[in-house]
Amino acid sequence: MKKIVSLVMCAVLTLITAGCCAFSDENVSSQQASKVESKKETNKKEESSRKEPDQKDYTKETAEGGFAEDGMLVVSQDGHWRGLELFGGGSGDSYVSSLNELRGELADSVRVYSMPAPLACEFYTPSNFSDVYVSQAECFSDIAERLDKGIVSVDICSIFKKHTEEHIYSRTDHHWQPLGAYYAARTFAKAAGVPFDDISKYKKVTDEGYLGTLSAWSDDERLESDPEEFTYYEPQGKISTYYYDQQFEYQYEGSLLVPVDVDNSYLRFIGGDDCAVKVKTSVRNGRKLLVVKDSFGNAEIPFYTSSFEEIYVVDMRYFERNLVNLINDMGITDVLFTMAAYSAVGVNADNIETLITQDSGSHITDGQLHKDSE
Repeated sequence: MKKIVSLVMCAVLTLITAGCCAFSDENVSSQQASKVESKKETNKKEESSRKEPDQKDYTKETAEGGFAEDGMLVVSQDGHWRGLELFGGGSGDSYVSSLNELRGELADSVRVYSMPAPLACEFYTPSNFSDVYVSQAECFSDIAERLDKGIVSVDICSIFKKHTEEHIYSRTDHHWQPLGAYYAARTFAKAAGVPFDDISKYKKVTDEGYLGTLSAWSDDERLESDPEEFTYYEPQGKISTYYYDQQFEYQYEGSLLVPVDVDNSYLRFIGGDDCAVKVKTSVRNGRKLLVVKDSFGNAEIPFYTSSFEEIYVVDMRYFERNLVNLINDMGITDVLFTMAAYSAVGVNADNIETLITQDSGSHITDGQLHKDSE
């Protein structure tokens, strides 16, 4: 009998102990979860406190200046003359309808992104010339609202406000500087969920005495007497660059950054707009990017070499093959539309519809692949 009682007591104690242990584990788990949540909140607060503040708002300051003969605005800011190509606004209807149509033509697995690029006048038009200012940020926001839900809109206007005191736009050229393209590319890479090298991993090269398109077009003495620096960034590591004609017929293997004289510095990136281009990198993530662009997009390409396995580049104005077939036949995983504001809302956008419909009956082969196999 004593043995039976002892066994019963033992069982009871075991149950009580197990219950206590379970209760104790629950408390520990609860405490650990609470600590994790607390740490998350702390990290969020620290991250928020580290966010870059906006830099100087030039649109709220007055500046000396006036209009050049071609209607371009020339203003004096921070001790230098700056040319500003003005933005006239536009609906972006053609851009929206074409991207929505393309989205419907592609498999759901293909990611599509829209990242129109603001002109410098968005950030540098002085308050005393506010009557010629049209908000590109509002225009892009309106476009984003009308795009298919399957298209990711990438906002870079809010990012650029944090870097206005840096050399993100040329003063004598209508393009951005490579540093501006870097911030745009970094923003896109984050949206695409791909790795992205910090600018410190690139070789920084500066050309002195640069006078760009705005100086040439306007023949304005204020700009001609005030040349600037053009700073670009060379990606490191193994990169192969292949050039094609607008029919996507393979031409030759060349350099991603082409040697040019200082006044043609912006043509350094993939040699300008004359060719379609394919870039093979050392990245091994299975992601293939197609960049559909105008000349603004050229300066972004070097910064995607740390993010995608292959990069295809076509100009929205000149490419002569079918865009849907190119995407499907080349196994493209990501499609980025990136171009200046005037291309997104102007007549250049009409060409996107042409890209989608032209040459639809033929498939596209990569001539460079055939060349390698010979």
